Amino acid sequence: MKLNQKWVFSFALLLGFSYLMQWQGAALKNSFTPMGIIHLEFAPTADLFQKIVQHWDIQTLRWNIAIDFLYIPIYTYFFQLTLALLAQRHRSKLVRQFGLLLKNAALLAFFCDILENTGMILSLTGAQSSWVYTLTNGFAGVKFAIIGINIIYILVSIPTLFFRTKQS
Repeated sequence: MKLNQKWVFSFALLLGFSYLMQWQGAALKNSFTPMGIIHLEFAPTADLFQKIVQHWDIQTLRWNIAIDFLYIPIYTYFFQLTLALLAQRHRSKLVRQFGLLLKNAALLAFFCDILENTGMILSLTGAQSSWVYTLTNGFAGVKFAIIGINIIYILVSIPTLFFRTKQS
């Protein structure tokens, strides 16, 4: 499969799973948790975690976490492929290296998301230790920071597809 086809496939898969996550997780959004599962990911205490879960159907939550385990490699692959493609198009060596650093950081986001989901599962099964909530919250923060920076790099780099190419 050619690189362009891989990117189109990864983008289509990303869009499809993003829609699936939003559709399946819609029941987790209400007046108490307008951002859905994100509120649970950042719940710093057992008390808040339990208050959030009380507003939800547990089966819906479990399914959302299960689907997220499938979504994690999909968005990671998309970010790695996209960042590699865009990084090579920049003239500046520093900007190229930063793009490649972000490509590798997507793997860190992958592991943070796995650990974050594991923390939520532990909390759902009765782990009431404050360190579980602290780590889950921390892993969520690192994951979202990396993803946010990756998105900014991609959006800022899009014009390079049309106006600049790396000079050989």
